Amino acid sequence: MRFNILQYLPKETKIMIDNDLAQILFANKKLCEFSREYGIGLKNMSRYRNCTRSIPIKLFQRIAQNSPIRMEEFQGKMRIKINRMGKYVKIGPVINIDEKWVYISELIKGDGYIPSTYWYIVFVNKNENLIHIVKNFFLSLGLPEKQVDIRRRSDATFLTVRSSPIAYILNGILGVPVGKKGEIGIKKFVMNDKILSVAAVRGAFDAEGAATFTGSRRISITSNSQTWLLYLSKILKNLGIKSTIYEERKGRKKPIYRLFVQHIINIRRFYEIVQPQHTQRSRKLREIIETYSKPYFGVGYLRKPILLSIKSGNTRRSKIAEDISQNPITVGNNIKWLRKRGLIRPSKMVYTNNGGFYEYILTEMGLKYLRDDTLSFFD
Repeated sequence: MRFNILQYLPKETKIMIDNDLAQILFANKKLCEFSREYGIGLKNMSRYRNCTRSIPIKLFQRIAQNSPIRMEEFQGKMRIKINRMGKYVKIGPVINIDEKWVYISELIKGDGYIPSTYWYIVFVNKNENLIHIVKNFFLSLGLPEKQVDIRRRSDATFLTVRSSPIAYILNGILGVPVGKKGEIGIKKFVMNDKILSVAAVRGAFDAEGAATFTGSRRISITSNSQTWLLYLSKILKNLGIKSTIYEERKGRKKPIYRLFVQHIINIRRFYEIVQPQHTQRSRKLREIIETYSKPYFGVGYLRKPILLSIKSGNTRRSKIAEDISQNPITVGNNIKWLRKRGLIRPSKMVYTNNGGFYEYILTEMGLKYLRDDTLSFFD
């Protein structure tokens, strides 16, 4: 979808055009005639024509409207900045909003923000693959490397893009919120295009999604914005993927909303169509699909085999998973449950070059359950 970005930029926007186009733009009248018609001093008008000063966007649009030059002829031959601060960006006046733009915009809606000043764009995530994708996207627009800053912390990586024009485009054309987030929407042209709408779901899932093995295996997207999830649910319905939205209020001043995709048919279709880029979530989805054919006997069916495996001397999660021939992630989720209920406890922490792991032993409660498995520890 093609858009004229000049319609979405503020009045403080300044435009520099190539010298050859400037000579054509100002060729149909004398400078003094331009000066009188537009109420601009002759000296400034001369600077605009000679490309020694940028042209205010409103003046540029008025002159271009009465010029023999078609707007398409300015494509790739103009540079834009906002206010006196910042750097020029060589972009426009027409841009094609494709699936990359939509994907990045939904990532920022979920895991980023644009301040009310529009001075920069921030994306925050732990996944290095997503940081790499977002960084390369903004560099592909022609931004210099020094305007894209990455800061890594123990909890997440912060990517900051210093470009007001791009911030205005993301907000005006794609609806990325500015300032404090409220309800989040998805533009109609995105909803009406299959490729763009799939990219929107991909961005939302990579930013705020999860793939879960506990209990019934499922996909979820969580947000404070019910509107956003309703849009995503509508897209999924159009793709033949069933989803459900739940409201969660317990212990919260404001509710949060969760969109769930369940059942192997919907999960497999989601994975094949949406094709997430978040490496861990994509891997989990593959594992869910690959292991879904294994029998499932309800919540807790692995917990007694795990207790018996620990009793026989398998104290590590990986050894337990190997012993009972189950996925380590599934075993880990059950171990968390058993620890919470007091049936097992960590005996020690073993440190390695890649981190560490716990070794587990049975508690008295765990031993009691194995002696009399009619006890209702799993209610």
